[in-house]
Amino acid sequence: MASPALTAALRRVDAVFGGMTAPAEGCLHCYGAEELALLAIPRAPLGDDLARLFFHKTPDHFDDHPALLRRVLPEFLACVADGRFSGMGYAPAGLGRVRWQEWPAEQAGAIAGFLDVWWRETLADPEPAYGAGAVWELCVEIHRSLAPVHDVWAAAPRGGTADRHLGDWVAYRIDDLLNDDSSVLPWYADLDGVLLPELQAWLVEHAPARLAGHPDPLLARKVALLALGEEERWPAYAELVAGAG
Repeated sequence: MASPALTAALRRVDAVFGGMTAPAEGCLHCYGAEELALLAIPRAPLGDDLARLFFHKTPDHFDDHPALLRRVLPEFLACVADGRFSGMGYAPAGLGRVRWQEWPAEQAGAIAGFLDVWWRETLADPEPAYGAGAVWELCVEIHRSLAPVHDVWAAAPRGGTADRHLGDWVAYRIDDLLNDDSSVLPWYADLDGVLLPELQAWLVEHAPARLAGHPDPLLARKVALLALGEEERWPAYAELVAGAG
């Protein structure tokens, strides 16, 4: 069940986007005419599965992709907030492929407000419905930026659940990070190749102090190696591991 803050964020989304419509036109190989017709009917229920499929489908399947996303947002985000969304991260998110930040201020504000509340509550929850890593991926992909997500993480109190979630994610991804593997980032989030170095630099600055109590005593020191270039990193890694053995 959504918290009062998340419920308020959803109400704001519904107040802004509820009742919007989109052209009842799209790919008839992927959707039936009766499914597309629902888009032109204000507040006609789509159901979780159809809302999810619309949200993730590539823009070329619709005549007006931004209008489609505005139409499905209230229902889709309600599904997400209620913990019913399945397949987190399995395909690119629609909002990550439109410049929603340039939409009218009340629309962009409602989207950003929902993401902010959802992320803050995920970090504060010891057992979030989707896992902090999955929520991080979707938020970063939709924002196409680390800053709105990582600013919240950096400001979280030390020693709390946010640190544990950070440790779990870093432990899962440290080998990929050390290999400069862009797969650590979500779909289409780093088309310009700038977010991976930014992510690595952020971890070097913020993660070691927050990983001090992690069960893996080498994890914080491995993160510190991200500050090194490839030629220096791997000899230092080998020395670190050998010294621990």
